[in-house]
Amino acid sequence: MTPSAMPVKEHYDRFLAGQYAWMAGGFDSNLERNRRFFVQAGIVPRSTGTAIDLGAGCGFAAIPLAEAGFRVTAVDFCRPLLRELVHRAPGIATVEGDILDFPLWAGRDPELIVCMGDTLAHLPGAGSVRDLLRQCYTELVPGGKFVLTLRDYTPGEIGETVVLPVRRDADRIFLCRLEYDEKCVGVTDIVYSHQSGTWERSASSYEKIRITLAFLLRELEHAGLRIDEHMAGEGLIAIIAEKIRA
Repeated sequence: MTPSAMPVKEHYDRFLAGQYAWMAGGFDSNLERNRRFFVQAGIVPRSTGTAIDLGAGCGFAAIPLAEAGFRVTAVDFCRPLLRELVHRAPGIATVEGDILDFPLWAGRDPELIVCMGDTLAHLPGAGSVRDLLRQCYTELVPGGKFVLTLRDYTPGEIGETVVLPVRRDADRIFLCRLEYDEKCVGVTDIVYSHQSGTWERSASSYEKIRITLAFLLRELEHAGLRIDEHMAGEGLIAIIAEKIRA
């Protein structure tokens, strides 16, 4: 695997945050993609009007939800990304901290909780995922929705290494190397930057856990949530679930 892997938070704080929006395809394009996703899913305020975005980052989901009329609390462990969110949308409340520290974001009576991007894959293991899903059920008001998306790392074979071109422009190239193990994926983000007439390389490694669609569907149902929609394809998993009892 990746013996030099650093904690996920350190990777974001020291390496990824400053280029995250660019790496992900651009800020505006991500906002527009999530606007379309929420419209197609029928995600609009219906009861308390409160939404929580777990692993909000720089606001790719939180900002479209606020535009749709929700009062959004954005939770993330990465201060630089939250600063970018506040700069772009100062009306959104932010909470800096680990999403597994439940008292940080509990007690708000949300009708919607979203957990998008690779937030779940950043957790320590399956037990942490299970605990988070159960906490989301506890926090949602009856009839509330839980929206989950993440990359699907399950197709990779154990021992396989893949290098993916993520994005490039005239002065920067971003690559991602994935090293597959049984329960996790070693991730190395690699950036080549053109400065002063030469190309310079920087890299940082961390780990993500591998989570199957079947596991998520089972644990959501065990937590008490009804699955309304789910899909897995083109390297992504998406699930919309609903709390149907108090």
